[in-house]
Amino acid sequence: MADSNDDQAAKLIESLSGKMVEAILPKITESVEAQIQGVVKKNDELLDELKLKKSQDEVEATKKLLAGLEAKQQQEQTDKNGLLQFASEGQNIRLSKADARDPVKYRSAKKLAADRGVDLEIVRDE
Repeated sequence: MADSNDDQAAKLIESLSGKMVEAILPKITESVEAQIQGVVKKNDELLDELKLKKSQDEVEATKKLLAGLEAKQQQEQTDKNGLLQFASEGQNIRLSKADARDPVKYRSAKKLAADRGVDLEIVRDE
């Protein structure tokens, strides 16, 4: 009798297993698709954040480059001894007497003063 019960149980399990797979498979498929959609959404969010960060880094790099260029331009407006002093916008251009004797420096300072609409001042050598 035990063998027949075991045989019947095995046949019952065998006949139900196909139906159980058919019933469970759509739920598993739905769950896997939901997980994949979550991964895709998170991936898109991370890529957007990376793109934004890269854009911000490029802006910062551009600002640093511009600041460096401005500093270089200011440095170029002053000779090695700091005697040629080109003032900021709206202020007179100051030139030492020694530099005023140099025709290139004098013309350059005079042109800059004329371009800015300010006076050229010749100051004592220090």
